Amino acid sequence: MNRSFPKRLLALLLAAILTVGVCLPAAAAPSFPQDAPDMVSIEQYRSFVQAQSEKSAGPGFYRFLRTARFIIRLMTGQLLLPDRNFDVRMDPLLDNYCAYIAANSDLDITRILTNLPDTSLPAELAVKVFRIDTEQMRRKMYEKRDKLWGEGKEAEAMIYYFLGAYYSVMKSCDVTAVTTDEENVIEVVLYLTYRDGEREDVHPGIFINTVTNEAYNRDGKGIVETGFNCSIYELLVYAPVNAWMRDYGFCFGYDLACYLSPNWMWNYTTRRFKFKYDDREWMIQIWKGSYLVTNGGEIGVYNRDKKKIGTHYDCVGDEDMLEMSMSVSHGDEELFSLPAARHWWINGFKMDKVRYAPSSLTMRASIVLRDEEMLGAFLKAVDRNYRHDVHYTVDGLTAYLTW
Repeated sequence: MNRSFPKRLLALLLAAILTVGVCLPAAAAPSFPQDAPDMVSIEQYRSFVQAQSEKSAGPGFYRFLRTARFIIRLMTGQLLLPDRNFDVRMDPLLDNYCAYIAANSDLDITRILTNLPDTSLPAELAVKVFRIDTEQMRRKMYEKRDKLWGEGKEAEAMIYYFLGAYYSVMKSCDVTAVTTDEENVIEVVLYLTYRDGEREDVHPGIFINTVTNEAYNRDGKGIVETGFNCSIYELLVYAPVNAWMRDYGFCFGYDLACYLSPNWMWNYTTRRFKFKYDDREWMIQIWKGSYLVTNGGEIGVYNRDKKKIGTHYDCVGDEDMLEMSMSVSHGDEELFSLPAARHWWINGFKMDKVRYAPSSLTMRASIVLRDEEMLGAFLKAVDRNYRHDVHYTVDGLTAYLTW
């Protein structure tokens, strides 16, 4: 069997799940306010969309959180989700970082964590009805977790980890900054206290350099395995080279899912440049727009065997990564700039209080191609794009793009 088939299948399933997940809220929510003006031309429509986009992202973001909580309560019932929050306490140093982000964007991490609904009632009922010894059960679950983890079965191990912690019934959580053996680096550790009096420390994989104020994970896969790191005071989120998304390639279904989602969640535009080189099919894709509470851009490099069909491409391996740089501006204001680096998916997402329409953003990028043949094939693909809105200049093997 083709070894890439499982990855393609997982990518297809992921796209399907995203599409179904975003279609429901998109269909339920009105596209425009009731007092929206009558629009009789495309230009009027575009102007209206841009005006609606360039507003605070906060109301939409927290409306989503409130709606999600209401739906959970509606589906599970009041008894399964009582009107109370988990007892979450933030370390002063971490709270200062979160306060800075909240003051300069619409992402209030402290507010989100301290307003998480307490979902422990089912566990409390199970412990009472079945007379569960939570300490003994937790020890058995964790032994099974460690065994599976040692066998490389991470997904199964996490299930036992969750069951052991959940049915222990969490009483409180302290989010704390702990010093490490590395100078100027702290680790974010969660100290969980259970109803039986036991205390456990959880390491979600978040390290912060207090000099550069960079939040990252030492495994190179992004904080909390999200696939992204964060430059806190630059308010910039970006993906490291070994982000987990690299294992799943890219297909049109991912973009389709985002296009079908509510406008306040994702509002971007994209261009795909497909060409043949080195006996393979290649695609360099670019994006720009707003993503949740950020504005940003992306450049992805993908390839596949020339015999394959469909829209799925694999993320390139280390040997095929290209040196790229990128900046995104809104008018005369540069939102961020990323220095040249070898990557398969260079990107940046700047947290802000305002979300900009994609057409109001300008991306400037450089891509160093491998040789003259690849450069020529790529530039022909840019010329063939039906939009003809990406302009370029060339210096040696470097293509400088403006979009």
